[in-house]
Amino acid sequence: MKLNLIEKIITNSPVRAFGQKHIEGRLLRKMGSRNEYPLCLEIGCGRGIGAKIIAEQFGAGKIIATDFDPEQIEKAKRNLKPELKDTIEFKVADAMALDEPDEKFDAVFSFGVLHHMEDWKKALKEVARVLKPEGEFFFEELLKPFLDNFLIERLTAHPKGGRFTLQEFKDALSAEGIKIINLKRINNIVILGAGRKQ
Repeated sequence: MKLNLIEKIITNSPVRAFGQKHIEGRLLRKMGSRNEYPLCLEIGCGRGIGAKIIAEQFGAGKIIATDFDPEQIEKAKRNLKPELKDTIEFKVADAMALDEPDEKFDAVFSFGVLHHMEDWKKALKEVARVLKPEGEFFFEELLKPFLDNFLIERLTAHPKGGRFTLQEFKDALSAEGIKIINLKRINNIVILGAGRKQ
């Protein structure tokens, strides 16, 4: 699902980039169990901040960073530093139907993306499909109680099919064979964590 104007402004803001790099990226890095993840996938890459974090903080040798919105992919390509051109490949893709083979990636990343999906469980099924056995899934997601807030509903365009509680998220991960190895919850607002495919 494409973002509305307010969501694009927030997603592409320097404040969001700072938070991703200095808070989310560092927290998620501590939640993983390996020193490096050679081949990584990012769903919903936006303007490319997450892909840069994966390259710099997760020991990724190659990253395929995808987004449903071609405009965001073009921004990401323009923002890509020359020294990362051989490491990061940006492409348009639907996270609910990834054009990638089974069990390809050492890690998959979702920096606040699943709650934008019309069917978040379908996207999660794709994440599990493309992860190698013992591969890890890193996530940062907003929870249903926050998205159901009156102001958030009026300002954003999050689909009803992208809303979930913490328990629903845990149950869906388990159903896809992904075991949570670390999880941090901030009230009923956001969760950050890592899971490993069994």
